[in-house]
Amino acid sequence: MRWVVLALISSLVLLRALPSHAATVSGTIQIGSARAEGAVVYLENTQPALYQVRHAHAVIDQKDLAFVPRVLPVVRGTVIEFTNSDNVLHNVFTPSAVAGKFDLGTYSQGEVRSITLNESGEVVILCNIHMEMEAHILVLKDPYFTVVAQDGSYQIPAVPPGTYMLRVWHEHLLPHMQTLEVPASGTLTVDIQVER
Repeated sequence: MRWVVLALISSLVLLRALPSHAATVSGTIQIGSARAEGAVVYLENTQPALYQVRHAHAVIDQKDLAFVPRVLPVVRGTVIEFTNSDNVLHNVFTPSAVAGKFDLGTYSQGEVRSITLNESGEVVILCNIHMEMEAHILVLKDPYFTVVAQDGSYQIPAVPPGTYMLRVWHEHLLPHMQTLEVPASGTLTVDIQVER
């Protein structure tokens, strides 16, 4: 999963230059007594954005009758490619209104279909042929996000100073949110306990 996040980060082009001052927001997340692997931690800027994001690109593969990755955070305007690595037909669609309730049709191994996601919100991805297949794309307005690691840790680098709303999304829980004041440098540690 880390390669997907790294590929996505490398594909983001930030205009008007990155800020000369930035900090890292990091910590651990627990859901009840369990680590929150697969949750998404993201920051929403409460001030006007000083950047534009262009040419963002991400891939969700269909492999071994599963979407890989199962959870994918992206910034608005990202082009998502749905590849098919299985030797069976797949159909990718969503009932989610923020993605226009798209249906990419049925296609075979080696084929690729793509869509661009311009509206913020959660997009549920399904396959008409294999009902057990499900993925979640979280479309965000700001490029400060990460997927929680297996050990429950997270790290969001290069966050400009300012006031943010930190949010935690998990497919089986109500979202968690809290306000943060991010400093101009260093690391801000925020450990979060989410009750079930």
